[in-house]
Amino acid sequence: MTRRHRTLAVQVRDRLRTLVVEEGLRPGDKLPSENDLIARFNVGRTSVREALKLLEQEGLIQTRHGDGRYLTSQPSLDRPLTRLEGVTEMLASRGYKGDNTVLGVSVLEPDSRQREILRLSAGQAIVRLERLRRHEHDVLLYSIDFFSRSLIPRPLDEVDWTGSLFQLFTEHGHTIAYAVTHVRAVTLTDEQAARVGREESGGAWLALLQTHHDSGGQPLLYSEDYHRGTDFAFHLVRRRD
Repeated sequence: MTRRHRTLAVQVRDRLRTLVVEEGLRPGDKLPSENDLIARFNVGRTSVREALKLLEQEGLIQTRHGDGRYLTSQPSLDRPLTRLEGVTEMLASRGYKGDNTVLGVSVLEPDSRQREILRLSAGQAIVRLERLRRHEHDVLLYSIDFFSRSLIPRPLDEVDWTGSLFQLFTEHGHTIAYAVTHVRAVTLTDEQAARVGREESGGAWLALLQTHHDSGGQPLLYSEDYHRGTDFAFHLVRRRD
């Protein structure tokens, strides 16, 4: 297969993964036929078949000869790690209607590490926001965010904390331009497991520890996002100099 056909097949594969989410297909459901996919995506049969083969290699679908192709598992949220996006945006881009549950929002005196990360002066307080993100009752992500209280001057009880934090910052004149991110696989602590729900807290979680900055380099937000390992994957391109 040529490089061009390979690239097109990958694009069709990604569109198929999105189609699965948008149409609410579940494991055991039958995928549209090849002819249907050719018409929907306006591509050739070879590209569709190669895309389906890629999904089969990933274990997402199974071919039943003479009967079509069936979904065997839900597609994970596979994202480019180099792209900075809020969790709300990331879920929406894959057709997930994330249900945000606010576990707590409070004003605190920062500890020395938080003060250093956010470059706070003496006497500056921080907001601690703790949330769960669900899709159809399944917990996908547990997050804790810290930022200077001065960034959102409104009374905290007047803020809708279930929406996008990036958008909330922008509405108050603070635009996040980039983030410095540390990624590691973790198991949740007993305290975190209790917050998530012990029946859903098992296995590995992917922790993204991020300091978000504005275009001038000023840190605006420090976040600890714990992504459930069975539902999230991140990829990046590595090159030799």
